[in-house]
Amino acid sequence: MQASLHHYIGENQQGHNAVYQGIKSLIVSHDIAPGNRIRLEPLADKLSVSNTPVREALIQLAAENLINDIPNGGFFAKEISESEIRDLYVLNQLVLDWSLNAVMSDSRALDMLKPPQVFGTINDANIGTPHTVVQMMNELFSHISRQSGNVDIIHIVRNVGERTHFIRLKECELVSEVKDEFLGLCQLYHQRNITSLKIALQSFHDMRLMLLPELIRMIRQKQVCTDVKHLRP
Repeated sequence: MQASLHHYIGENQQGHNAVYQGIKSLIVSHDIAPGNRIRLEPLADKLSVSNTPVREALIQLAAENLINDIPNGGFFAKEISESEIRDLYVLNQLVLDWSLNAVMSDSRALDMLKPPQVFGTINDANIGTPHTVVQMMNELFSHISRQSGNVDIIHIVRNVGERTHFIRLKECELVSEVKDEFLGLCQLYHQRNITSLKIALQSFHDMRLMLLPELIRMIRQKQVCTDVKHLRP
């Protein structure tokens, strides 16, 4: 009986995670357009599950600020807000800097967590698409956050990466040297050149803050064009 119970709980947890990850993927990629209401029944049908795990996943996503939960109104995909993205980028830079400060203050540079091997062998050929660049960038920032040894910092960086995923993809269209920039960050990290890495991360975020107004205008203009096209008979 005990083994059966553990098996049942395990299957339920795997099912919840699959539903949660599936819906989150639709949110962060903007497959569910910003501002749109998220309806339980169509999602449940698409994922071949009941409404209950979908509702649980949406509640969790709302708690992580990936969607909006409007009292008596339902769940909605979040609109792109320049001020929110700006705050998230500033927060990301601060906590990454804090993580690297922890390494320096403890004189742990030589004993820091070893960067994944991928960062030592990465090159322009194997970076590939913007999606790959953003994915690797999130991995890099996540690994830096782990140097802090602080669970809250690790969670913040992961959450920022998820909430800014679509914006970072679009940045690849504006920042022509994004691959070289990313390769430079990886190189400094592997060399354990903490001082130069801190400066490079500051420049990385400063550039994106500078480009943010133009990027938001570009995204909104595309959304308007798409909406008009859908309205045409």
